[in-house]
Amino acid sequence: MDPITHAASGVLLSQLIPAPSRGWAALAGVILAVLPDTDYVMGFSSRWDYLRYHRAFTHSLAALPLWALLGAGVGRVLGGPRWFWPLLYLGLAVVAVHLLLDWATSYGTQLFSPISQGKYALDWLFIIDPYLTLMLLAGGLAALVSPEWGRRLGAVCLAGAGVYFLTCGHFQHQALNLARQVFQKEASEGATVAALPQPFSCRRWLLFAAGAGEIKQALVQLPYWSWDNFQGEIKEVETVAAATSCSRAPAGDYRPPESLIIQEWRGAAAPRPGLGPEAQRLLDQYLDFARFPLLTRADPKKDGCLLEWADLRFTVPGRAFPFILQMRLDAAGNLLWGEVGRCVE
Repeated sequence: MDPITHAASGVLLSQLIPAPSRGWAALAGVILAVLPDTDYVMGFSSRWDYLRYHRAFTHSLAALPLWALLGAGVGRVLGGPRWFWPLLYLGLAVVAVHLLLDWATSYGTQLFSPISQGKYALDWLFIIDPYLTLMLLAGGLAALVSPEWGRRLGAVCLAGAGVYFLTCGHFQHQALNLARQVFQKEASEGATVAALPQPFSCRRWLLFAAGAGEIKQALVQLPYWSWDNFQGEIKEVETVAAATSCSRAPAGDYRPPESLIIQEWRGAAAPRPGLGPEAQRLLDQYLDFARFPLLTRADPKKDGCLLEWADLRFTVPGRAFPFILQMRLDAAGNLLWGEVGRCVE
């Protein structure tokens, strides 16, 4: 989830938890809310470190009490003993919400780091959700304006955000059920089936079936009363080949379940004679991050080739992919150049 949403949750919770000063509590809430994202500094060292360490230990359950204790300790030093317990409770609440919101996206969060490096994703929320952000912002600002009616309105906004959060989870459950129906054949053959959120609506979803060297997608807009509409078979499913653009997903419409269009991505042929040790190491690092990777490009070049992998988890119709791996190899498969996020035509 984006920093603005985290900061808004910090302000709102700071006004609902008693503290010696509402203004200083709001500042503390913002700082505590963004503390787990201090791993962004890894992006200044290299893109690879960012992919490896973002949402790792700083976003784990083990770090949750540590962040709260850090905030409470600093508060005690700067404001005296009266600040310790309010900031401890605030830190636990704010960081827990931060972890929950990040867990709800499709990026992947290492909740059990350092014991496990597994990445967990609920796939309920898109990485930026303006509706959730506005509810939290409105509640936080109202609570800051008035300690009486503002706090009540803030509590209502927090409850509304919770209802919206659960509504997204409900629609994700419906989208996943639909994906299992649409891709029943692929699932029986061992493909991974998923339903990922799309921007600006909790009814828009990207259905996935990822197999070896092939990924199928379908954009769907669920009906409001979706649990009453998925009992029969899916009709009129048309399969089209998706264009393997260098940096951008193909355009597409969000269609009702009964008239889906399936986009079929087929991976490019693997290069011969294969990858050298350094190239393989970079690819392994990328595959550890990517959830639905596909070799989308293998262009022969003079004395070598240019390879491109895309993580189709981040497919949004007509939008550029944020994490593309490109490698330039010589004729023997040795790495000449490798980069993530940059697309060279």
